[in-house]
Amino acid sequence: METLTIEQVAQDLRLSRRSVQRLAQNNEIPTITKPFRGGFEYLIPLNSYLVWKQNRSIKAKENSSLSNLDSINELKEEWIDWCKTGKLIGKPLSENTIKTNTVRFNQYLALMPRRYVKSSIISLEILREVLSGVDPKSFAIKDNIYKAVRSFTKFLIANNLAKEEPFIELQKAKPKRVYPAKKVHCTLEQYQKLLEEAGKRTQGQSEYDVILSKTKIAMIGFTGLRASELCNLRMQDVDLFNKKLFVCLGKGKKNRFVGICNDLYEVLIEYLKARPKTNIENFFVTISSSTDKPVAFNRDVLLHKAKRLCKRLDFVVNLHGLRRTFATIAANSEKPINIISLALGHADLKTTQGYLMTS
Repeated sequence: METLTIEQVAQDLRLSRRSVQRLAQNNEIPTITKPFRGGFEYLIPLNSYLVWKQNRSIKAKENSSLSNLDSINELKEEWIDWCKTGKLIGKPLSENTIKTNTVRFNQYLALMPRRYVKSSIISLEILREVLSGVDPKSFAIKDNIYKAVRSFTKFLIANNLAKEEPFIELQKAKPKRVYPAKKVHCTLEQYQKLLEEAGKRTQGQSEYDVILSKTKIAMIGFTGLRASELCNLRMQDVDLFNKKLFVCLGKGKKNRFVGICNDLYEVLIEYLKARPKTNIENFFVTISSSTDKPVAFNRDVLLHKAKRLCKRLDFVVNLHGLRRTFATIAANSEKPINIISLALGHADLKTTQGYLMTS
């Protein structure tokens, strides 16, 4: 078996003899020992050394790309593309999930501690340090940062830029909920007050704006639709004749039907009379402030309008809280939980039970 001496390896790697000796002593390089009177010396098998050197080169390349922020940003763009096209997990992720992943991964990069040595940006140590800097009450933020980093690591593994070990190690940093979740919702009286307030015209609002605000509050409160589902609702999805909505490719890419109650029916009739004439297929449209033309309603506009409305009231509720309101009011009206679950688009009744803010 052909072997190399410590000196030959040191010369090949352009390292000092002491550095190679240390690698041998720590079993970081394949060696055999050759005894002689009074001691022994290390010899390195040639074939094993060539394999080790190749792996070392690959690892050095990985560390170089994963320790450079510019390289990470380039890889991030490709990762997002994989999320959109479904190459990462076999199916495309929703627009909302992709946006959350992007925002939270950028937050991870921004909160990273300043490093003085070249090391991988994705590591258990750095993830723990980043998560420790987030408010313990903000469980959702911590959890989304963790999920975004894990998703990015999965992409790296698929491209042979990282090994399985870091991915498995990251599980040790999975956030745990310390404080109970804030589950905001409205009572029936509060919801009626919210609906009434949404129908009042304030300074700077057009008549259509008022009707739009009232309709969106009625839509979520009476049907339990998610914000993204409401924005994606199309004209052909609203069947007023049969009093039902068709939710096309909701969360989890699942379809479902939701009933339209009499109160919502009246609001929708009023909205359709005021809705601007346009070729846009989205059911909900808003008037663009820059072009003064109808544009499709998006999630950001919806959230902004809901926050502005809540400021006018003496209680706080968000759009997800209106889903809980729908579920709670339905349960108090003695609707079966399986029917409520179908309307909300839940796959598990336990999820629906968490929405019921009843005693």
